Amino acid sequence: MRSSKTLVLYPGTNKVTACNFLTRSVFECSPEVIGLLASWDEWASPAEISRAHGWSTSDLSAVVPQLLDFSALVTAGSPLAEQETRFSGQWNWGIPTALMHFCVQDSEFMTIEQAEARQIERAGHVAQPDLMLKNAAGAIRLPNALDDNELLTVMARRRTNRTAAAPTITARQLSDCLFAGMGITGETSNCVGPLPLGMTPSGGARNPYEAYVVALGVEGLEPGVYHYSAADHDLGRISANHLPKISELVGGQEWADAMPCLILLCARLDRTMWKYEDANAYRVVLIEAGHIGQNMMLAATRHGLSACPTAALSHSAIKRLLGLDRLTDAPIYALTLSTPEPNPHSVGQSVN
Repeated sequence: MRSSKTLVLYPGTNKVTACNFLTRSVFECSPEVIGLLASWDEWASPAEISRAHGWSTSDLSAVVPQLLDFSALVTAGSPLAEQETRFSGQWNWGIPTALMHFCVQDSEFMTIEQAEARQIERAGHVAQPDLMLKNAAGAIRLPNALDDNELLTVMARRRTNRTAAAPTITARQLSDCLFAGMGITGETSNCVGPLPLGMTPSGGARNPYEAYVVALGVEGLEPGVYHYSAADHDLGRISANHLPKISELVGGQEWADAMPCLILLCARLDRTMWKYEDANAYRVVLIEAGHIGQNMMLAATRHGLSACPTAALSHSAIKRLLGLDRLTDAPIYALTLSTPEPNPHSVGQSVN
């Protein structure tokens, strides 16, 4: 065994906090244990560490099982050792970015009721920040943006409505939403070859996203999981062990189970990493999800649908469902499609 290569340490008062970002294990340890981990940076047995560094076998017998549980120590040939090897071979954006990326996977999410209770409690003793800033008197008034402007009128109608008035949507509606966000409209090239052009901007035209559809009520489609090929504008059925409830994929949000369709945007981070070694490119990939999602939402609005976006993702469940096993395959964004209830104040609905 050896100490983990994905362990981050930060000091506190009379203690050191450690975090293995691949396993999201966080624990406190003493300076003596830090010294042990520092000395155990190559594959060795406890007996070898005892002889080389003077640790007693009884002390090691007491601490080693705990360090293995916390994934501070890694056993040769274990799944974690293999995962670390993949990380060192696939991840190019450094430890700080990895710490953020991996530590937010599979987070525990609050229910709507819990989130509202927390807001009410906080509002009782902490003033809300301003949600909009106004200019001082004398600011220059601009023309009315909605006058005779079909595009902006459609954009102004966009709402997130978490109730479904019908159990299905049409294949054409789904098609237009997928094309609006992901469709390939042309080709350009640079010094190393051809690059796809789409409906949304992409850093370096690296096109890091793939879209997947969990179709439960799409007319003309058998219920199932599909991959959308932007290159050919078609859907390929994915062999899945089971067809999950949508809530199983979006952090347990039960409202999603009434939706006929879920679109998942999954980044292939290596596409962008290949060109950009600067970790700032990670931000670029996240920004692109917003571009794609907004286009999909506007296409949905044009069809009278509501597209409900969410970042509350069950990352491991999504990757298992879609067969994504690389560290650089990352579910980033999801949205449901449905025909909304006409009353924006109906019970159980969130509109924004």
